[in-house]
Amino acid sequence: MIMSLAIALMVSFGSQDTDASKLNGTWMLVRGEEEGKPLPQDAIQGIKMIIDGDKYTVIVGSEKMASTLHFDATTTPKSIDAKATAGPYKDKTLLGIYRIQGDEFTVCFAAPGKERPKDFTTKSGTGTLVHIWKRQSS
Repeated sequence: MIMSLAIALMVSFGSQDTDASKLNGTWMLVRGEEEGKPLPQDAIQGIKMIIDGDKYTVIVGSEKMASTLHFDATTTPKSIDAKATAGPYKDKTLLGIYRIQGDEFTVCFAAPGKERPKDFTTKSGTGTLVHIWKRQSS
């Protein structure tokens, strides 16, 4: 579960508008949901994401994974594409949506090859996940 979470997070971020620059910095995963169930707090403890422009790195324990991001703030909800540059999803793009509220960044991603989610919910059997990140530093 931790590895699939990390891979999904890794594939969770591009840079088209000012939202990309708003997200630069270090983020900690504070809540999440996958397949309609909340992620256990002990499973997400210490998961960190560093965003720098259109690149981001997710750190889970001693493992680091990287991806590139593409944001589109012209859609409703705002959309995000994440392309893995390494790992099991290498060269695959995950389609998602996002929102920024204060120092929280929420993303919802579909599994590779699935349609972009329409809202910030997950359901059993879909592979969709939601992650809520809290800013640690910019």
